[in-house]
Amino acid sequence: MARRKPARRAETFSMEDRQFRYVSRPTLFDEGFNEDVDLPFDLQVAEVREALEEVYDFLRDINYFLASRGYDRLEEIILGNSLSGFISELVVKRIGANSETLARNEKIGGHPDLIPRDKYPDNAALRAEDGIEVKTSIQSGGWQGHNPERSWVMVVQYSVDALTEPVQERRPSEILKVMCALLDEEDWSFSGRVGASRRTPTASILKSGTAKLHANAIYEHPRYVRNQNRMRAELDALRLTPEQYESPD
Repeated sequence: MARRKPARRAETFSMEDRQFRYVSRPTLFDEGFNEDVDLPFDLQVAEVREALEEVYDFLRDINYFLASRGYDRLEEIILGNSLSGFISELVVKRIGANSETLARNEKIGGHPDLIPRDKYPDNAALRAEDGIEVKTSIQSGGWQGHNPERSWVMVVQYSVDALTEPVQERRPSEILKVMCALLDEEDWSFSGRVGASRRTPTASILKSGTAKLHANAIYEHPRYVRNQNRMRAELDALRLTPEQYESPD
């Protein structure tokens, strides 16, 4: 059965739509994609790109709808880790919809997020033996998970402008870098519970794992730098004119 893809729409904002620039759709740069990247399970760069384009489409459509009715953007409504989890789910679903070989793990709480298509009944597995775990973050390192093990990990780093005032002058959220690497158990540190603590056990990716991920980038924004303050400055330099922003129908 063919997988249905949403139609992509792109029109130019008029000067009268200036107040909606902060909910516009960013661009993925052709030169940012690495066709020589090492990807597992026959995942293709073009499939990842299509998924990212659809994430941009979704955020543009939702935020335009919200702003046109006087509501805040999604980024102001959903904050912190909740927003990261939401974007992560979008990325997983869209890669699963576009990939010929990988599917979203349909098991609630299942691991990893993407598993080989049709290998498990109903593409659902609580603990699959292979696949890709997907993480999204505004940070360039220090990523966490729950499973310190040898596994493929994909990290999508994005930016959210939560500082510019007024809100209408903020940049739309943008994907900065997409990385994927096979991490070994030694690339993780683990923090379990101590005594009666109710703290959730977490695993953190060490510098060795971070280096592997950054060295195998699927996409990297042309102005990308790992320092967050410098990255914001670089993005500010890319502010577009009203004629360059896209809107939905």
